[in-house]
Amino acid sequence: MLTEFGKKVRKARIDAGVTMMQMADALGTTPSFLSAMETGRKKVPTEWVAKIEHYFAVHGVNVANLGAAADASNQSVSLEGLSREHQMLVAGFARVQSSSLSTEDVDAFKRLLQGLQGGKKK
Repeated sequence: MLTEFGKKVRKARIDAGVTMMQMADALGTTPSFLSAMETGRKKVPTEWVAKIEHYFAVHGVNVANLGAAADASNQSVSLEGLSREHQMLVAGFARVQSSSLSTEDVDAFKRLLQGLQGGKKK
């Protein structure tokens, strides 16, 4: 699924008449990196917004609000590739009202996640 950033970049690529491979070659990266930014599998680094805007400007295509689209895309989390159970877990956590979590609850979640990231599953 394309993010807002991805939709803008894909449209600009079509308007410029270039392929993802051509764009990746010109920017010194891989098509898979560009694709990952477009689909939200990778965050969009600030410096890449400027590089991409410049790339399209050279091709005569103005991409309005690309930075804002990148910011919005960077705030989302892709569930692509997760099992159904993991997707449900993430969705359930996202539904929890932040105002209903105490400082102690947040600290407990943080400790749990740190333990899981360290390989210490309890």
